Amino acid sequence: MASRFDEAAAQWDNNPGRVELARAVGEAIGRAIPFQAGWRVLDYGAGTGLLTLNLQPRVASMVALDSSTGMLEKLTQKLAAAAAISNAQTRHWDLEAKPFPEPGFDLVVSSMTLHHLRDVPVVLSRLAEILKPGGWLAVADLDSEDDTFHGQSDDVFHHGFERGQIAEWLTNAGLRWVSVSDAHTMSKPSPTGEVRSYGIFLAVGQKGRD
Repeated sequence: MASRFDEAAAQWDNNPGRVELARAVGEAIGRAIPFQAGWRVLDYGAGTGLLTLNLQPRVASMVALDSSTGMLEKLTQKLAAAAAISNAQTRHWDLEAKPFPEPGFDLVVSSMTLHHLRDVPVVLSRLAEILKPGGWLAVADLDSEDDTFHGQSDDVFHHGFERGQIAEWLTNAGLRWVSVSDAHTMSKPSPTGEVRSYGIFLAVGQKGRD
């Protein structure tokens, strides 16, 4: 999977739909979660940092985690060009392969990454594990769709998700106050050329303080 994203990184931000999606997901997270300026936040599957850079001004520090070196190189270039940004760093990591060894995050976010993962429950559990007690997890992804969003792609393992299933996985990961809401509607041409609309959900949950 990483190799395809490595190749796509240079042009990734040129798609206005992706830019708008990151903005909408950032706004949805802001509505759902009580941000605090001192928070330490991790963005899993950060890519070129569209969501990372949306959230970065609101918090103390950001870690952008991704398994694609090409995507992270693009984000590193963007950070280097923005001299005012000193609170964000990139980390190359495959969370499906092994847990991330740095706990203590107030918020972990992920957008449009879950459908590229073989074992979603394992990854959600690993994301929950690195939260502080009382920390929040927020994940955005596709509602169940008919295999037209990506078409034929070797690195897509889920054609969206049922919201009840996502809520169950978050609960099983040890989170409470789980909720799933609308985040965005994304329009794009199907393989037949017809413009289709696809729902994007935001699922959030809080780690217990006990």
